[in-house]
Amino acid sequence: MAHIFEPLTIGAVTFRNRIAVSPMCQYFSINGYVNDWHLVHLASRAVSGAGLVLTQE
Repeated sequence: MAHIFEPLTIGAVTFRNRIAVSPMCQYFSINGYVNDWHLVHLASRAVSGAGLVLTQE
């Protein structure tokens, strides 16, 4: 089995796998603020099984 699907603990946080999603499509923000598009986009990545979903300022 590949290690990518094994849990990973860093400090006090345990991720259910080692799949991380980097920030993308940030040009959808309005004046630098997140909106409903980001909520749906990032939530769908989290629900799909990624262990970590990152956002961007």
